[in-house]
Amino acid sequence: MKAVIFDLGGVVLSRDKKQCSNDLVAFLDIIHSMPTPTFWLEFDRGALTWEEAVRIISDTMKLPYSRCDEILHEAIAQTYPAPSTCQLIEDLKRRGAKIYALSNMSFEFINAFHKFPIFRQFDGEIISCHCNLIKPERAIYELAASKFELVPAETLFIDDKPVNTLAAADFGFKVFDFDRNNPELSCNELRKMLLEESL
Repeated sequence: MKAVIFDLGGVVLSRDKKQCSNDLVAFLDIIHSMPTPTFWLEFDRGALTWEEAVRIISDTMKLPYSRCDEILHEAIAQTYPAPSTCQLIEDLKRRGAKIYALSNMSFEFINAFHKFPIFRQFDGEIISCHCNLIKPERAIYELAASKFELVPAETLFIDDKPVNTLAAADFGFKVFDFDRNNPELSCNELRKMLLEESL
């Protein structure tokens, strides 16, 4: 593969549920359900403000607005780079691979996460809120291929949601379904695919 595209949440970035409040765990269960709730996709698209999203979360979870605002802030604060994925990215970069990020994420979340050093490893990124497109819309994969001058058949797309990898495969990318619950296993499989095969 000449290029590898990583999703962020659940792949490059992770959370330890044991460190999260019960309310945050309940909220994460809601937004990680399939299909992803429409309001969360629109928040990631940049079509809903933080305040609008919190209001919908408050109505959905039957919790006060102030508590739901705290939950979203906690969701950001409890996010950290996944060590196994970060090591894989660094190893791929040393091999000369082009590395990109393609993620559904709101302005507030991506702005907070840009502080992590791993973002310096990416050769480019496409974030849904910046382009008003979201996975699994075909247009966001087209944008990635065009912007980064990628040959889909020579590009691997990694995501933890099958609906997104299915759409990417339909566009022509090679794909890998990442297990957010077992990142070490997924990274070991990717290492065999991307690094050991060329040794």
